[in-house]
Amino acid sequence: MKKCFPLILLVSMVLILAPGLNAGNLATKGKAWLDPHSDPAAINVNGIWHEKEWGKVVLVQAEGSRDITGTGDSWDITGVVSGKQIFLLFSHKGNVAYSAQLTQESESSLNGSYSKGFMGEKTKHRPMHLLKP
Repeated sequence: MKKCFPLILLVSMVLILAPGLNAGNLATKGKAWLDPHSDPAAINVNGIWHEKEWGKVVLVQAEGSRDITGTGDSWDITGVVSGKQIFLLFSHKGNVAYSAQLTQESESSLNGSYSKGFMGEKTKHRPMHLLKP
């Protein structure tokens, strides 16, 4: 039993600390993911949108601002508009679960894709199509 104690202690510490290792990645990795998309906003996506898989998505973008906040399917949304593209992060308690990149097709349609975690070249993308009634 004495030989197992250090191993049990180590495993216990990892299990206790593991959830906190990724905590707050919205403020760090999220900001780093959004920052390169810095063109002035050419569109405004403020309003209530709907998506088959996500349900109601509320996006708040103040007139003349690039920044987006909102909610969707129990997620907090943070994002930016860069030109005519929209970059969104879906998080809960500061931890990013999904990211999305969309383009405005019309005043009532945003089309693009989302990924689990942060979108990148090696992440699997799934289609996302937001419609404004």
